[in-house]
Amino acid sequence: MSDASANIIDFSVNESLQRLIEAEASSAFKKPWHRLERGLRLNRLRLFVNEMGERRGLKDSERVALLTLLTKALDKKILNSKLSVEYDLEQEKILEIKPLVMHQSSTGEVLFQLLEKRNAVTFRKRTSAAATSAPTSSAGAETATAQGGVAADTGDTATLVTSPAQ
Repeated sequence: MSDASANIIDFSVNESLQRLIEAEASSAFKKPWHRLERGLRLNRLRLFVNEMGERRGLKDSERVALLTLLTKALDKKILNSKLSVEYDLEQEKILEIKPLVMHQSSTGEVLFQLLEKRNAVTFRKRTSAAATSAPTSSAGAETATAQGGVAADTGDTATLVTSPAQ
């Protein structure tokens, strides 16, 4: 049986390879949030949770709940946007997660929630063929506003158009 340690290559001897690895490791987090790989984002989310836990005095169970919420949000691509996460390249850390809100229950427990973006209402002008085939009524505008929508009056017909849910 041969000695297994004789087949091991020592990469620490190659100094240029060591410098390349160190340079890559030091610049890994110096990218915009939306350019970071998933593993690096998870690392920054863990750091954010730990810092918030220290600042706010969160219990371990609250920290775990927050990290779970943020991880699921990352998987659902809610936190992929650079608009939803304020990330500082110089400090290499998350400064703020914009849709994140904290609630404190009557028992003193801190609960976290991510607010989802609301659907935007888009107004589209009907073509003349669609306007003549549609019934003319102002009742549609009253129904739309009663249901919490916004009605657009395009001449003699009322139209409610919303963008599809994301």
